[in-house]
Amino acid sequence: MRYWNDNRKSCEHVEPREDWKESIEKWIDWMDAIGRTNDTLRTRWYQIVRFSKAVDKSITDVTEDDLIFYLAGMGTEGRRGVRSCVKVFYQWSMKRGLARRNPADEVPTVPMTLPSGCICPEENIEQGLASPDENARLAVMLGAFCGLRRIEMTRINLKTDLEENAEGMVLHVHGKGNKERILPVPARLAATLRKRTGVWLFPGDVQGHCGVDYVAKRIKTVTGYPSHSLRRRFATCVYYRNGCNIVLVSRMLGHANIATTMRYIGLVQDEMRNAVESTTRTDMRLTMPMNQVVGTAGGVATYSLSTARIG
Repeated sequence: MRYWNDNRKSCEHVEPREDWKESIEKWIDWMDAIGRTNDTLRTRWYQIVRFSKAVDKSITDVTEDDLIFYLAGMGTEGRRGVRSCVKVFYQWSMKRGLARRNPADEVPTVPMTLPSGCICPEENIEQGLASPDENARLAVMLGAFCGLRRIEMTRINLKTDLEENAEGMVLHVHGKGNKERILPVPARLAATLRKRTGVWLFPGDVQGHCGVDYVAKRIKTVTGYPSHSLRRRFATCVYYRNGCNIVLVSRMLGHANIATTMRYIGLVQDEMRNAVESTTRTDMRLTMPMNQVVGTAGGVATYSLSTARIG
């Protein structure tokens, strides 16, 4: 059996139901072979192991009712993750004759919430930037100024991931699912990064880089907010301060789906106030684009995009 934490081998909850063990191990090996990251493998391992223990049935006997009962009471993100895990596991199992049907097929997709999670307030960002802990300040800047995930912060290699060009410093970000992106580094953060030495921005105690908990703990200590709230703050700032360009925000966050990005952007109360107040003014002329017919060709109307005045 594969274990993800040597210190917890004796814990019962890391052991799957006995007749699931071999199948789970082969499934994890298969996902490893097709390039899934260690973080994904670890997450899927615990999800399917806990599911096997909870339903306490053989793989072939699990029904959609078992899955629905297991999902009941979970938060939205938890339900989405477990349903996806079970679905993929059973797709793999069916192809190998280990199961006859997929219990997740009859369970509706869990809708994403909008927006999702809290956004770190500006005063807490300033509080974090004033911390005497240099590593904490760096982590806050990477989250609030660049929108990095905590695991992306830990992977920064000072020798290979930072690059200088005519416009300034850029950062090669190693994201989820082995996806990489390049981000410009704001001058304030770049000045601090240039002073760092060594190989890893956040080195580990023994070798390699530190773990995600090291970064998360420092951010929480100096701001009072979880690390992901800085990423949401970044998304919200970039969106509202740069023409509400959702595509720009999505690319900078490293999202494959813009729908995911929309969940990161908070509603700014001033924007909402201005929006509703604007509807009460009746003495102004509104300008909006309209398609106007400018001619016909063969009985088919042709259009041009122009600006029409309404008022």
